Amino acid sequence: MDVFGMQGRAVQKMQSLVGEHLRWVEETLLAMAQTVEAYLGGEKWEVLEERAVEVHRRESRADDARQAAETALVRGKLLAGTRRNLLNVLNALDLVANNTEAVVDFLVYQRVFVPESLHPLVQNFLAGLQEEWKILRAAVEAFLAGKAEETVRLCKEVDQRESFLDEIHRRSIIRLFGLEISLAEKIQARDFLNHLESCANVMEDVSDLLTVAVAASIPF
Repeated sequence: MDVFGMQGRAVQKMQSLVGEHLRWVEETLLAMAQTVEAYLGGEKWEVLEERAVEVHRRESRADDARQAAETALVRGKLLAGTRRNLLNVLNALDLVANNTEAVVDFLVYQRVFVPESLHPLVQNFLAGLQEEWKILRAAVEAFLAGKAEETVRLCKEVDQRESFLDEIHRRSIIRLFGLEISLAEKIQARDFLNHLESCANVMEDVSDLLTVAVAASIPF
């Protein structure tokens, strides 16, 4: 049984539209990670600003893809509850792209100073964030394929990855406030770390919504 209560081409169309949204969210996340890595590697602010523009471009494409999928959902012959759950998932996915864009905006346009001793932790966080996304994307794809048990299993893995990233964030904050730098620099760097953490948090939010959607859409 599929999650849409539809058959054939209608299901394939929806899977394709949501898949396109997933692709652009992933592209936005990748561009953000590359921008932060470039900053950690000592790239000039002027170059980072150009990278920020690319992040904005990809986030805009994610918006377009979300709107196309939402339009198809609204026009489709779905039960109100199913439609609402799918729209909630799409909106939450879009917040992943929005939050990754916010990371770059804050870093680049605020000219944040991230102490070198934090760089390894930031890199570990970025790597963990990519892993969390891969699991989340697999969970969304499993849901679209009507695979209830696999979706729930993957959502639990997303939660575990988010907890792992929470620990890295906690260690980063502790290390930051143990450094002998100005309070203003500490606060700015802390806010940057919090922006990064928000990306992990919104991914967990998507997994929670997927779990709800599974329960509402697929009989066990």
